Amino acid sequence: MLSIAVGTTSEQKIGYLKEVLKELNIDAQIFPCEVKSLVSEQPLTSQETKEGSINRARHAFELTKESRKSVDFAIGIEVGYEINEKGNYEIFCWTSVIDGKGDTISGQSSNFLMPNLFQKVIKEDKYVYHYLDEYMASHNDVVEKAVGEMIRNRKPFIVDATRKALMYHLKKEDFKQ
Repeated sequence: MLSIAVGTTSEQKIGYLKEVLKELNIDAQIFPCEVKSLVSEQPLTSQETKEGSINRARHAFELTKESRKSVDFAIGIEVGYEINEKGNYEIFCWTSVIDGKGDTISGQSSNFLMPNLFQKVIKEDKYVYHYLDEYMASHNDVVEKAVGEMIRNRKPFIVDATRKALMYHLKKEDFKQ
């Protein structure tokens, strides 16, 4: 059984991590750690988002070490946004894994173009989560509702990035980073 520190206390993110572990048939004990990403609350570049995931993993590893818990590795998960080549924002996630040797391996999810309302929100330097209820109330189409839920719960992005990071970490010999 693996012991994994995770740089969050978010039940949502921990639940998604557990789903990925189950999918990969990995038996693990998870130690949630309240840590800071040390990046913006709403990261607006891929680099900043990746840095936040690395910071979360590193701090979770250090925190468990300080509390004398032994973990195999730590995971950090960070969702962010970035402008694409057409000047529009996309949402995505970076997940990073740090082990006891200090090796860091990261995985990025696929990107998803944000709907027009959120383009405006982000460009006005406002927070996406403050406008999710407005979006859900004013968009009644089945596809619009699915998009709203995807942005609200961020599941496809977190699961995709976490799956990649774990696969890359657990099979390092097959993936040179």
